[in-house]
Amino acid sequence: MRHRTLPFLLLALSLALSWAAPAWAELPKVGDTLPSFAIAPFAVEADAVELGLSQNAPFTIADIPTPYILLEIIGVYCPICHEMSPQLTRLTKRLKRAGLDTRITLLGIAAGGTPMEVQYIRQREYAFPVSPDTDYAIYDLLDKPKTPFTMIVDKQGTVRYAHRGMIPDMDALFRIIQELE
Repeated sequence: MRHRTLPFLLLALSLALSWAAPAWAELPKVGDTLPSFAIAPFAVEADAVELGLSQNAPFTIADIPTPYILLEIIGVYCPICHEMSPQLTRLTKRLKRAGLDTRITLLGIAAGGTPMEVQYIRQREYAFPVSPDTDYAIYDLLDKPKTPFTMIVDKQGTVRYAHRGMIPDMDALFRIIQELE
């Protein structure tokens, strides 16, 4: 009986993996240029000021005054995102102490997050601006990455760093940011 079911299980596994593989192959990677997209106004009004924007209205990456943006795609209910948020808070503070906050801005995009959910997590966990992506528009454009998904992009949208999941070494990420030209 076992010998008859094994080929069916292997076929099912093979099909599942073949359907999943193309989605991962399309995630933004270093050297890719992101298409231009609008980012929703912030749920926390002060985030627009913190980001250096003149008003809390839809904006693009090119509107952010620093040459680089650390774009963090998060899920408001993602346990790994919540686990990583204190590390990103420490990174934000470390960048300020090192004077690198004029070269790079951290920006969170809450995939599927409503303004109310973003206000909640922003007040409790995230020390950097977070914009809601209520309708998953940006998340879909980036090929639905598992969260967290971290990228460093320049003003033209060129990806300089990309990482899916928990960042294992924030010191290494800090060094990458230091070396950006």
